[in-house]
Amino acid sequence: MSFAIRPILGFLISALMAAPAFANNASVTSATSVIQAPKKDGRRWSGFINSSYSTNMIDYEDGTRGESMDYMARFNLKLNNTFTARVQGGYAQDLKDSQNDSFSNTTFSVNRTPFALGKRLSMNYRAGLVAPTSKDAQKRQNMITALTTGTTFIVNPDYLISGLDITATLGFNRNFHQYETALDGSVNTEYSSNQGLSFAYSFANGISLSADFVHMNTWSYQRVMRDSFDFSQEIGYEINPTFSVAMGHTNSGSTLKPNGTDSNIEILDEDSSIVYGSVTVVF
Repeated sequence: MSFAIRPILGFLISALMAAPAFANNASVTSATSVIQAPKKDGRRWSGFINSSYSTNMIDYEDGTRGESMDYMARFNLKLNNTFTARVQGGYAQDLKDSQNDSFSNTTFSVNRTPFALGKRLSMNYRAGLVAPTSKDAQKRQNMITALTTGTTFIVNPDYLISGLDITATLGFNRNFHQYETALDGSVNTEYSSNQGLSFAYSFANGISLSADFVHMNTWSYQRVMRDSFDFSQEIGYEINPTFSVAMGHTNSGSTLKPNGTDSNIEILDEDSSIVYGSVTVVF
């Protein structure tokens, strides 16, 4: 199993990732995944609890710097050797304005154990349901629910240098709202998709490095399409099989600049880059 941690000011974006199906794959702590091995073979229940602090990379000392504490938990129930049920939720605390504090949406999903696609790849797939437990989904969007589906492709580590993990993800969401227009007059998002690529390298001493890129598309009820990106880099340290710590950087935004033609994708951006630190307990 694995999970994604993406602390962003005001809320938490999480991506569902999968552990490789191949043997002898080292644990990896990264911005995109912590490959979590059960403490005992055949364990039915497992999961994690994570706490992270995030803030703007640059403080202009003009009062605009944001600070946030994010908390996330995931619980997994092994249904059989092929499928696992999962529930995930979180809470975001704005340290500058408590009115922005909110639970994140809660997801319920069923995940297929990764299986081999030839010698060089394995994959898994998932399907899930979203409960609109966040303030934004409930009060502004009047969201009813969302259906989610996705798949993850994993490169067989036997064909890579020792300690390296490479994964690619595809996801698709269908949202359902009471009204097509949100409370503030904006048009709600009906469909969304994401495509991600992740690289992680683990050292024998428990230190790991990772980089992750995600491209996202949204379509409103009026069929207006927008796309955005998320770039993350992280260094993590696994203290023991239960506790790990990490620190990293993430930058996100629209893929195009306001002129609609020039690329806006950058690793670092003075205005939007965020740095964070996190602690995770795995069980």
